[in-house]
Amino acid sequence: MRKLEHAVAAVQATARRAASRRVRTNAGQVQPARLVIRLDDADLPGVLGEGDVLQLGDWRKLISGAVEWLGPVDVTVLATHSGDHGSLAEIIRFAHRLECRTLLVTDGTGIDLHRAEELVDRGLDRVQVLVGGVSDEIQRSVVGNSAVEATEAVRALVEARRDREADLDIEVVVPWRGRADEEVRAVLGWARQVGANGFRVMPPWKADQLPADPELLDALLADQRPFNRSERAAISELHAMVAHQDGLPGLARRSGPVRRRRFRCPVGGQRVEVTALGQVCSCPFQPAIGTLDGRLEQVWANAGRHLEAISACDRACAHPELAPARVLPRAGAPR
Repeated sequence: MRKLEHAVAAVQATARRAASRRVRTNAGQVQPARLVIRLDDADLPGVLGEGDVLQLGDWRKLISGAVEWLGPVDVTVLATHSGDHGSLAEIIRFAHRLECRTLLVTDGTGIDLHRAEELVDRGLDRVQVLVGGVSDEIQRSVVGNSAVEATEAVRALVEARRDREADLDIEVVVPWRGRADEEVRAVLGWARQVGANGFRVMPPWKADQLPADPELLDALLADQRPFNRSERAAISELHAMVAHQDGLPGLARRSGPVRRRRFRCPVGGQRVEVTALGQVCSCPFQPAIGTLDGRLEQVWANAGRHLEAISACDRACAHPELAPARVLPRAGAPR
């Protein structure tokens, strides 16, 4: 039954992603394919807004309302420095119970073996751990926590997966910023050795403080799938971000690859994000749609201006949260 629910949800998400490329400003015709819960604002200072922090009951209502509106949807939890967040495990459990596939993005803070086992037991499907280096100096400069916290979290998740005989996809992600180029090869080798399912180089949110090493980026693509999940298109756009570091989101559309000049940003149909303070958006760089007060569907009904701003945007974001998602997932890729 669970596989059937996931298959239906995948078809619905595909239809929403496809629609987002045709209809860009009508909230009645555009529906998000994925729900994103942001438990902290480590990567995007200031986007949380003002107000009361949402509690566990609010998160449950959000997820149940989203499922009533959209059906089972993929749920991404952004907990960059909050792997030990008090509501995290229950958010995963509740989404799993409603047949939603779950992805956790974290730097490993607070994830020891006990926590890893708890997340696996709650039904976590995928986890991406941000690892910028194998040394404390590089990890802190790229991600912000210690290398021990990040690497031990990956080890704990691998051990919990084995002990529970779970089907958990564990991916090591290197954000391409700061001094990431100094130890990225070491991270790739370590990730393979420790038992992760995959490795990925991730473009940052903004074109700022990116290491300039185009030869290294291209060389990383030589270590191809299935283990290396770095997208060739993402690396191409990362090259453009490195060459034009203007401190703005992504890259200027006019300087990006030709494929990004052909259509406007479809992110409105790809995701809807709710921050810890209840701000609702598809793109965190545009004014929020509004504040969560009741059902998510009711807030989305007022998304017209937000979608218009996205459609008029002259930036092309390469960060995986905002970059154009494949309408049809790559065969064999985790969803």
